[in-house]
Amino acid sequence: MSKLTRTIVDKFKIEDSYTFDKIEKGEYKLWTMEEIFKEFPSLTLNTRKKELFLNGVMLTFEVEEGLYNIYSDNKYVGLGTVKNQLLKRDIVEID
Repeated sequence: MSKLTRTIVDKFKIEDSYTFDKIEKGEYKLWTMEEIFKEFPSLTLNTRKKELFLNGVMLTFEVEEGLYNIYSDNKYVGLGTVKNQLLKRDIVEID
């Protein structure tokens, strides 16, 4: 094999990609984390639990294990993983 062109990876398709020329001209749109991971369920944290979550403290949640979108005060915070009923911070969105 001398060449391989990936036309799709998960939900990312080659027709949605941008050329270097368009990027240099500023003609592109970046996806937010919320858009990329929208198919995952969500958990909502109050202000105190959000502070703890952002500081890396694992929080107890009695939900199915897996990846969750995290919200607080109607704003997207990031991603967390629940394992053994403990929510662990994975990625946080920076304002």
